[in-house]
Amino acid sequence: MNSCYGMARKSLFTLLVFVLALTGVTVGRAKAEGAVAAPSDDAYVYYVSNGDLYRVRTDGSPAQKIRDNFDGVELKPAGNYLYYMFDAESTTLLRLSLTDAQAKISNFGGNKRILHYITEGDLIYYMDDKGGIYRASANAERSTDGTLIADMADTNFPRFTVVGGRVYYNALKNGRTTWVASKAANGSGSVQWIASGAFPDDYFAHTYNNTLYLMVDTKPAETTYSLNSMVLYTLPASGGTAKAINAKAPLDANSVMSGSWANDYYLFNKGIRLDSNGDYDYSKGKGVLMDKTGKFITLNQIGVNEIASLGANKFAYVDGKGRAYVSTIANGKVTSAKKIPLTNVGYIRNLMSGGKVRSTVLFAESGGYVLNSNLTVTKMVGVEWDLCVYKADIAGIFYVNAGDNGRLYRMSEDGKTKVKLSDEKVSRIVLISKN
Repeated sequence: MNSCYGMARKSLFTLLVFVLALTGVTVGRAKAEGAVAAPSDDAYVYYVSNGDLYRVRTDGSPAQKIRDNFDGVELKPAGNYLYYMFDAESTTLLRLSLTDAQAKISNFGGNKRILHYITEGDLIYYMDDKGGIYRASANAERSTDGTLIADMADTNFPRFTVVGGRVYYNALKNGRTTWVASKAANGSGSVQWIASGAFPDDYFAHTYNNTLYLMVDTKPAETTYSLNSMVLYTLPASGGTAKAINAKAPLDANSVMSGSWANDYYLFNKGIRLDSNGDYDYSKGKGVLMDKTGKFITLNQIGVNEIASLGANKFAYVDGKGRAYVSTIANGKVTSAKKIPLTNVGYIRNLMSGGKVRSTVLFAESGGYVLNSNLTVTKMVGVEWDLCVYKADIAGIFYVNAGDNGRLYRMSEDGKTKVKLSDEKVSRIVLISKN
């Protein structure tokens, strides 16, 4: 099946690799939820063609070659630079200038081995192999200009995130035991110890309605992923006391790793197992929602691999047989379920702008479709895609057009207008950004 993917989606165990977040079509449901900010028409798409890195404005202006012979992953713009790692196994943090076309690629990390990094505005946070987490201006000359904000991070589980002015990370308590910890993002104050264990990936730290949700593996050193070891914790997004939701009934790790966030619910697949290729078999198991009180609601009788919220109590989802449904929940159970008239559905995504849902789009073997407020679908004409990418707050769907020998195109949000963005054949889209 063709691929449509989005950034900031779960990447652990390469269940799916996402690089997008669509903005979209205004429909009746989106209007009812309140005003939605218009997505930006002024942005860049970064792509690789014949091994070289290009960027092009989303308005169709001529593309610019940035670097010859480019290799890089985890691209993140911050300040005047584009940061990235050489490959998935690299510990070298590189960057290239976005303002000086003659500048060479530089090693921002210097002698430090960087295990993980994130950017936030004009700041960069990075963790080295000594267990130190640092913060620096993205325009700093080198990593040694950064400030140490936390030490004793667990280098076996090198993940962290910044929420509400605090950094959440996996640390070694008393130098020995892995715990999820928190500290002020500027390094001030003391460490808050939250839970024994580790959150496996940034994806498992989720914010919704001023609450931070942390899915914690209480046995992170174990290598068997069928253990009942996953416990959900909640705490105020601005920091505060953490509460364990299901400490007495930890979830199976496979069921959680194959799941997704949906508002203040977590979708997990009870009883799911790996197939002969080592992938999750979503045709097995059962799709279940856990709410913030720890209550379970059976959503579907087989596994669910995609879910999107249509409101506080309504969800659209795709099951392991490629069927799509919309279900309503009330009083702790599913009160209605309607099948969406599509087959072989692979993905379902909310189109976002300003943190609000503008519309919902489904991607099936037969193309892309907008989900209307009456639960009918409208086909997005012209998306003949080998690969499509989208990003929140940026207008359009960007796709590699199989009908034009792999050139990059942008589809308008109403699915009616397409614009060719590249004359080069595109091998991968690596980033969509406002700078």
